[in-house]
Amino acid sequence: MSETTLSQITDHVYWMSPGKPDRPSLCAVVGTNRTLMLEAGASAAHVRLFLDALTNMQVPQPDLVALTHWHWDHIFGAAELNIPIIAHAQTAESMAVQASYQWTDAALDARVGNGTEIAFCADNIKLELPEPRDINIIQPDIIYNETLEINLGDVNVHLQHVGGDHAADSCVMHIMPDRVLFLGDCLYDAIYTPTRYYTTRRLFPLLDTILNFEADYYVEGHTPMVLSRAELMEIVDKMRLVGNTVDRLAGDQVEVSKHLSEQLNAPLDEDTKGFIETFVAGYKLDHP
Repeated sequence: MSETTLSQITDHVYWMSPGKPDRPSLCAVVGTNRTLMLEAGASAAHVRLFLDALTNMQVPQPDLVALTHWHWDHIFGAAELNIPIIAHAQTAESMAVQASYQWTDAALDARVGNGTEIAFCADNIKLELPEPRDINIIQPDIIYNETLEINLGDVNVHLQHVGGDHAADSCVMHIMPDRVLFLGDCLYDAIYTPTRYYTTRRLFPLLDTILNFEADYYVEGHTPMVLSRAELMEIVDKMRLVGNTVDRLAGDQVEVSKHLSEQLNAPLDEDTKGFIETFVAGYKLDHP
């Protein structure tokens, strides 16, 4: 199922790339005293793939795991780890709700029908964990509100709640000596909604927060490469250009597309078209 690889991206950080069907990036931050895993993975199989890859590279196994947010693909593998779980208070609340659910195909379909779940996630859960599935959602052991510092020996990791449209509980992890920022899914659009969207009121402050970290390497949840600051800035600039234009033209998608095509003096690329659709959807939500 997976086509992921494990690589050492800095002195202390090992990164496993995202994979099918919707497995996110996983990282190990290795200090002289302890190893911190970032994200608990989509399943026991996903976790085992990561742990075995660490062993093959003679990297110490994780002693702790920190979560970025509550979505299934980032938490379902926690039971396989049997180590302390670190999470934001909002993440812990959402995981408690998840733990109360049934996870059969019928239960998933029912929640899609009533709007509690979305088809994208339900379909990928079925692919990652075919029936009969046994999902044990482990509750966090260490819960924080805004920030948390973790000392691993010769390396510190700073955890910070940042929020955003994708998930209100989104957090990032800053590996300070290595100038790595683990973003999880915080820069992605809202998905637990009939229409995916971005809002400038949530995204723009988040962008400012992200860029205030001293980092050279950026790891996103489902991006198959580690981004440089220049590559991140290219995405950020495009988001700001589209978001500001949508706000200025009051969410008129036709006018926004026309204006940006003229301003850029080129046909709009697929990323820009996608940002226009999601920012327009967010504008309409904020201005019914």
